[in-house]
Amino acid sequence: MNETVTRVSPSRLATYAACPRQYEYDSEWSVEAPEESRRYLDRGLAYHGAIEDTCTWVADHSGSPTDEEIRAYAAEAIDRQWTSHTDRSEYASDAQYAYDREVATTGVAAYFAEDGLEHARNSVTQEGWLTCNRGDVHLHGRVDNIVRTDDGLQVIDYKGSLSGIVSGRTHDRIEEHHDGEAYHADILRSVFQAATYIEGAKRTDHYEPGMDVEFTFYGLLHSVDRNPGRDGITVTVEANARNVGWIYDAHEDAIWSIIEDCYDGILDREFAPEPWDEIQEQTYGDCSYQGMCGDYLGAEVGLDD
Repeated sequence: MNETVTRVSPSRLATYAACPRQYEYDSEWSVEAPEESRRYLDRGLAYHGAIEDTCTWVADHSGSPTDEEIRAYAAEAIDRQWTSHTDRSEYASDAQYAYDREVATTGVAAYFAEDGLEHARNSVTQEGWLTCNRGDVHLHGRVDNIVRTDDGLQVIDYKGSLSGIVSGRTHDRIEEHHDGEAYHADILRSVFQAATYIEGAKRTDHYEPGMDVEFTFYGLLHSVDRNPGRDGITVTVEANARNVGWIYDAHEDAIWSIIEDCYDGILDREFAPEPWDEIQEQTYGDCSYQGMCGDYLGAEVGLDD
């Protein structure tokens, strides 16, 4: 393997697909964007760390821990990770900080009340790098968890919610985007992740020919309800999992064609945002670089004849 190849992550491909100029500011120039969502990023680090710690502990355990022992360890892990990753000063109030902590703690407890037990007992990789090559395209990405199943391997990516994840309702948009009939960059991040991790899992020592490789987005905090009571507010959290391996199989050629276009654009340093009208419509209000972007400002101050 030629180690001089340029590997690109699904996240960077998705940024380029959303807007090449945004990619240029972020990855080529490393322009620092305002951190308006620090608390959500830190909360994600906390529950990712708690799951990784728990799966690692189960894998290294000399015996077979009971369900209650796994849950007890997970509760200690989220407490430890919350303290390590969060900062009270990032929150507007003590109440907001306590609420977010309760959401993360309850979400981890709910996960290890059901699917998390099986995932922990059958986990073969936690927070590991996967790489894949297809023609001249070289990708890599850090996977949250790989679980051995009866049929093969299940790659899991933990999210707060499943918002923006490709689904049975939106998967036809992949072909529409590929054919230029519409611009659907909003779902491509999840599609690029599926391609990278499914093909990457097939390159690991855990894969054997003929195995099924499933890819699952697991929304740990998919549904969060606040329940006011005499002793204050309690929180209930429900997770939701979405398998997208079948979507990857159904649209594999179109997905890799889009990936190849983005990859080539990144390597060729082509950052002109096209098609501009569609990019502007999709990223409006959701791009940290709008205030300094010549393409955006030029469109905003265009002079009439």
